[in-house]
Amino acid sequence: MQKGVLFVLSLLVSLVAHAQDTVSVSYSEEADTLVKQRFIDRYENVFMTKVATRHMVKIGLSQYYQAIAFPLQDDKILNNTSLQLGYEFKFLPAFSIALAGHMPFLDLNIPLKGLVQYTVMDAQLRWFVGMRRRIKKGLSANNFSGNYIGVFYNVPGTVDHYNPKIGLRLGIQRRFLNRGFMDFNFSVHKRVDKVECSTQAILGIAFGDWKRINRAPLCDILFCDEQIRNQWKVRLPEITVGYYLNRLKAGVAFEQKLSDWPLSLNFQLDAAMNNGFNLIRVKNNIYGYETDYKNVYSREKIVSFSIQPRYYAFTKAQQLKGRSRNGLSGLYAGVNTEYYYYKGSHGHAVYDNLRSEDSIINAGPLIGFQLRLFNHGYFDCNTSYNFQDYLKSTQTDFGFRTNITLGLAF
Repeated sequence: MQKGVLFVLSLLVSLVAHAQDTVSVSYSEEADTLVKQRFIDRYENVFMTKVATRHMVKIGLSQYYQAIAFPLQDDKILNNTSLQLGYEFKFLPAFSIALAGHMPFLDLNIPLKGLVQYTVMDAQLRWFVGMRRRIKKGLSANNFSGNYIGVFYNVPGTVDHYNPKIGLRLGIQRRFLNRGFMDFNFSVHKRVDKVECSTQAILGIAFGDWKRINRAPLCDILFCDEQIRNQWKVRLPEITVGYYLNRLKAGVAFEQKLSDWPLSLNFQLDAAMNNGFNLIRVKNNIYGYETDYKNVYSREKIVSFSIQPRYYAFTKAQQLKGRSRNGLSGLYAGVNTEYYYYKGSHGHAVYDNLRSEDSIINAGPLIGFQLRLFNHGYFDCNTSYNFQDYLKSTQTDFGFRTNITLGLAF
């Protein structure tokens, strides 16, 4: 009996050992169920830092760039803005030469020959700080997106050719996507025998020797799809400080989205101060009634407050495509309602000291485009055609109001 039991136990042990030796292990590979993620270098995609560029033609708006200053009373259309046509080329990886002409917006009735008289010709030698080092590290190509220090010389047209400027400029220039550029700088320059400081901003389109590159969808780059219910917007200020001219322009806005509709209310407050010599339009009482310009000393103040109901177009179409839109970026239409207060005096224009004070109500249709830039930037451009009621008189008329603002958003 005992022998039988031992035999059975030994048989079981041998079967178990044999089974352990014959266990088969198999391997298999299964497809990953995770969706492949696309990671975007937003900085490189937006500012084209790794796209080589040696030649660039620039067409844009040179806001705040006025070698000949015009008073705030003429600053109702394009914010004392000039049309810029420029060309820049790199002759060394860290150095470039930039040439530009800046034609100010004066009056639709001024002939082209008259505009040429006020065109500013500008030449700059720029050193792109750190560009050579970034190229060696593979962080940048030889192009125009960088921080620079420049020496410039400009001549303010034939009307004031005796008063050129020479100075130093600290700036930030960036290519913007395939066909854009932006340039912000602070300059210190000598005007006649006095030193003057000013801020400047230039935005526009660019053409050059680069190949067009397919980029990720714009909103994937600029964060304009993030859900934003409201935002504060602070305009980049214009500051000019000098013996002949002191000027300050600033603005702040608050925009609130209405429910889940592509509607918003935009509240905006702008203020400006101007003390200095300006080229003012006056009636020439000696040689008839033709419009003329005189360089006089002005003291001016402006405050404006506007409320704009806005409807952002194409929002629903984007949502149907599966794109979540915040409703505060894109093309919009609406209504401009604005209170505008102006007070100014202009000394000894021809014979009289001109003084004026206006309170104006503007109301009219509005069309514009707004874009949220990254997390804390914005660009807003709009034009409205308004019925204008002068509260201090019985005068009424119609006119355009255009605003181009760039700044910080929170």
